[in-house]
Amino acid sequence: MKKLLLTALVAIGFLASARANIQVVVSIRNQTAWLVDYDRILMTSPVSTAKRGMHTPTGYFEVSEKDLSHTSTIYHVPMPYYMRLSGEPFGMHAGYLPGYPASHGCIRMPKNKAAMFFKSVNIGTSVRILPN
Repeated sequence: MKKLLLTALVAIGFLASARANIQVVVSIRNQTAWLVDYDRILMTSPVSTAKRGMHTPTGYFEVSEKDLSHTSTIYHVPMPYYMRLSGEPFGMHAGYLPGYPASHGCIRMPKNKAAMFFKSVNIGTSVRILPN
């Protein structure tokens, strides 16, 4: 029994440390997000970032909140699979993707991809947003 428990704890530790290497990279220019483990791309998603006149911040952030069924306090619209970035009033979430930048600043993803990113990241996961 002790050996089984030790094996399970080692496996859990391994998974936790493996997840610590996961990060998200978003390219505003390419309207694409990648879920990356070191230099290996695990998943790719199209995105829609800020439309003309709005702004998606660039730089280094981290996932600071996850909310499966968030509603925008500003626009009062559903934002499923919401991942807030560094406590700022923007993040990544499921939403409409017309094929070009169209958001008010958030990073929209198709619902199925947002769900997979949401499941794969933890609070503290690094997110790098690259500019045009």
